[in-house]
Amino acid sequence: MTTTLPEAGPAGMLAGLASAGYMVDQRGEFAVFDYTIEVGPRAGEAVKIGLALVQDWPLSPPPGPHVSPRLDHPHGAVHPSPLGAEWEYWSRPAANWPADRTVRGYLRHLRTLFSQLEPPP
Repeated sequence: MTTTLPEAGPAGMLAGLASAGYMVDQRGEFAVFDYTIEVGPRAGEAVKIGLALVQDWPLSPPPGPHVSPRLDHPHGAVHPSPLGAEWEYWSRPAANWPADRTVRGYLRHLRTLFSQLEPPP
């Protein structure tokens, strides 16, 4: 018996995150999961990531990550998040999305964003 995962819309996005090894908690219109920063001055630090579930996934990526705890991205464009006071929204669209419209491509985008952080105080 063959199982096929949904490939499009929110269900496809959730399935892609799960197949990448993330335990995802759906909170309304968001996928929330634990993430360990892999590169940069904060490598090894654990955070939570919230991604808006995109209706036309994978044609469009999430608009930008919601991050908890608040880390203040050094390039600005940090806004309040609807996920709560301990969260911040980084308005950072995924660069070069048409080249790799996958969860793997979006995770590469996250690695790039986290590599640009300042060292912890």
